[in-house]
Amino acid sequence: MDSKHIQLNIPLSFKQLVDIVRQLSPSEKEKLGELLWSEQNTDDLVIPETQKEMVRERIKKYEDSPGSYLSWDEIDHKMTTDE
Repeated sequence: MDSKHIQLNIPLSFKQLVDIVRQLSPSEKEKLGELLWSEQNTDDLVIPETQKEMVRERIKKYEDSPGSYLSWDEIDHKMTTDE
């Protein structure tokens, strides 16, 4: 039997699973991350009310004083020059 295609049904705790993932190579971790992300159901995502409120506050702050914020182009320019 090809060792890359063995199916194991072993009960693992979350901690045990994390320990196994930590042993993966960086490229294997990247592939696993991509797989997990692609299987994520966005309907299951829950944004905590505290984070929603933080975004609302930031939007209001910007609306109250838009001139005090930099555009992305201005930020990019500052990051790429020595000024």
